[in-house]
Amino acid sequence: MDYIYLPIIIFSIIILLYVTYQDIKYREINIMSLFFLAIFSILYLGIFVFKTDFILWKGYLIQLAVSFIFLLIFYVLGKISYFTYIGEGDLYTIFAISFTNIFDIYFPMFIFFFALVLTLLIPVFLFLYNLFSRNFPKYNFFKSLYLMFLGVPLSLKKVNNFYTPLEKLYVENNKLISKIVFMPNIEPENEIKKIKVIAKNHNISKVWFSPLIPFIILILVSYIFLILLYVFEIIPKIISFVI
Repeated sequence: MDYIYLPIIIFSIIILLYVTYQDIKYREINIMSLFFLAIFSILYLGIFVFKTDFILWKGYLIQLAVSFIFLLIFYVLGKISYFTYIGEGDLYTIFAISFTNIFDIYFPMFIFFFALVLTLLIPVFLFLYNLFSRNFPKYNFFKSLYLMFLGVPLSLKKVNNFYTPLEKLYVENNKLISKIVFMPNIEPENEIKKIKVIAKNHNISKVWFSPLIPFIILILVSYIFLILLYVFEIIPKIISFVI
């Protein structure tokens, strides 16, 4: 790796750490910090790398256009399909990384897809945790597997807005009924309040919840991991072999 890109890498990690902290603490990020990353990248690359090389500038603009279209597709899918929902802040973050252009046109897309792979690993860890902790739901086999892969039983005292309920509690004909929630709410504040009231009235100590892990954390991990793969020239070798 050319060390001329090192300032961009360091600044990118600092910005990613900052927006990750914001997302964890406030569930929203400061878009201006991503704007500063993009501006810094343009100025730095223009002064120290691209200079007056028209071909490099042309490739840079093509890369940004490809990244924009790629992320726009996921944004539209998120609007029309619940299951492909990705926060706008996450998409802004990936697009800001596109401006750094430290490796190649595939870099931001690799970060995005690797973060998605990490997302798919979370249910595996949850299932293993529940299995070894002997957290077995009182439902049929398939519903119990669903809960064990997607959540954990939590004391309602520990629940906050960083969790979404996987069970719905309600009273019908003076009887408490519990049902599985197959489409968890990503903004669960009102649902949590209702569950706490019902649970208190019926002496329920634990309910199954799914952690709402900020996707920005996975983007940060993916960025650092892929930087290492590029530094040791693993990704370029894979790309050259495939293409």
